[in-house]
This record gives sequence, C-alpha cells and structure tokens, in this order.
Amino acid sequence: MGRRLTIGALLLIGLASWRMVAEVGPAGRAESAVPENNPGQAEVASNNGKVGPLQLHDGERIVLLGGTLIEREQRWGYWETALVAAHSHLRLRVRNLGWSGDTVTGESRGRFEFANPNYRLRQIVEQTLALQPTVILLHYGGNEAYAGPAGLADFEKGLEKLLDALQPSKARMVLLTPQAQRPFAGFDPSSINAHRRQYGQSIRKIATRRGLICVDLYPLLEQAEAAAARWPNSPEPVSEYGLHLTATGYRLTAGWVVSQLLGREVPQLNWTELEPLRQAVVTKNTLFFHRWRPQNETYLFGFRKHEQGKNAQEVAALDPLIEQAENRIDELRRQWKRR
Repeated sequence: MGRRLTIGALLLIGLASWRMVAEVGPAGRAESAVPENNPGQAEVASNNGKVGPLQLHDGERIVLLGGTLIEREQRWGYWETALVAAHSHLRLRVRNLGWSGDTVTGESRGRFEFANPNYRLRQIVEQTLALQPTVILLHYGGNEAYAGPAGLADFEKGLEKLLDALQPSKARMVLLTPQAQRPFAGFDPSSINAHRRQYGQSIRKIATRRGLICVDLYPLLEQAEAAAARWPNSPEPVSEYGLHLTATGYRLTAGWVVSQLLGREVPQLNWTELEPLRQAVVTKNTLFFHRWRPQNETYLFGFRKHEQGKNAQEVAALDPLIEQAENRIDELRRQWKRR
C-alpha cells in the first residue's frame, strides 16, 4: 500500500468507508461453485490420484504470500472479490501478507536485520501462522529469476525451507508460478522470461513431489492484454512496465485467475453489480494492512518503543473494524447468492 495513515485517522476512515459501502445497493448474481463436504490436506482427484484443483469449504482462512503481484492485489481487491463471488455460499476469510519485492527468504521483511536470513524467514512464518490459515497461496520465483540459472538451486532450497517451516499450520498450500513479462518501450523480456519459465518449471516439480496444487500464472499478462483488446474503452494499460498489473489488469484477469485456481470456468463477472462487494473487500484489506504493518512500527514495537510505545495499543483497535468489514462482505455475498 502506497500511503500510510495515523491510527486515529484510519479509524475514522474505516468507519466512514464501511458506512459508505453499506449504503450502496445490493450486489449482483454469482453461480454456486463447489460442495462443502470435501475437506482434506490436498485436493486429490478420485479418478487418478493426482492433485486436483483447489476446493474451498465454509470457514476457510486463506493467506496470500508473495511479492508485488500479491501485495498490490489488496489495493483493488478484484481477485479476492471474484473468489468470494464464486463461493457466495461460503464464509471465507482472506488475509494478504504480500510484500513488494519479497522472496522466499523474506528479503523485504528484514527490517533492521535484512542480512539475517533466519530472522527474515521467521517473519514470514510467524506472520502466517498467527493467522491460523487453512489455505496458503504462495507466489514466489519472479524476483529470484533475475539471478538466472545460477540462482535456481538457492531458490529451490529456499522454497523447500519455507514450505517446511509452514507445515505446522497444516494448511493446504498452493504454489503460483511467476508471470512472464511483456515487451515494453523497446525492452525485450525474452531473456528474463526464459528464467521465469525455468523457475516456474522448478516450482511445478516441487509441487508435484510434495502433492501440492500448482497454478501456472506465466501467461497472466498475455491474458490481461487479450482481455483488454476486447474492451476498446479500457481506461488505462493493463500493466506497468509490462510486469506489474494495474487496477484494470487485476480486473480483467480476475475471472481467469480464479478459474485457474478452481480448475473450472467461473461465470462472467459483472463488475457494476459486484462493486459494493469489491469496495467492502478493499476496506477490509486497508484496515488489515495497517493492522499488521502499522506506520512507524519501530516506535511502536521496536527499539524506539520507549518513545511512542504507549500508542501500540491503538493498533489492536483496528480489530473490531476489520470484523465489521468482514461482516459487511458476508452480507453482500449472501445478497449476491440470492440474485
């Protein structure tokens, strides 16, 4: 998230945003998706024993881990909204722990110990386990791919170590491969895309060996551009620098991404009808972002907490606002189900 707010201002904005969403009319229609009575550590297809697509159940707690692609999704909420709409009969809780530029070793989370890989990994794991997830989506490999073939072994080792460290959650894990970069302003991404494809292949092998679901996002940007070509009045490009999705890019790929996760086509999304639900998702995401990554955390919880540590208690004041936002999401997705 690009800007940060004081806790007091955020409380007011959170309440105002929730009221604003509550005043908007009911959302539109979505098709019921999957049965609720098929729990398990891995989704295994009954016909051949292979790992099948993701199936979600009532009460799932879904955590998203990764770098820029994951973190930016919370800003606009299109993917999450599409996922909720496809499961309007289920109560889902989604938490985004993405951190721009992150890697499997947590390089973006090092704070003042960025050179300490054990500390960085512990940040990812503790942040995730604290949320008691039942499903974890991991999107890594894109940043690591810049190291090329020489860095592949380290990436594989780091991913295996992260997956092992997350095992105590007993969550079903879904690995997402890096997206390809598209040509931009004369830049030819062929070389980095070859590396991204290689790292994606490695991710798929690890997923197969561990019995995990793997979703191939390599053609993500191509899908976005193809969708934009069918929408001549698109308000902006689908990506920045041919790599990072814009709001329009997330919107145009939401149905495709959810279809890849679920292994089936989802009904066409009517974003006009879904806008109240999306706004509720964005409100919740904004509140949760400031809950787990508060402004000036060094002063609140770190080595300078002797100066402002008394204000740390205000961070927890976001919890009831987050729950209100979640309740509003539940209300809207139930309205969507009835239509």
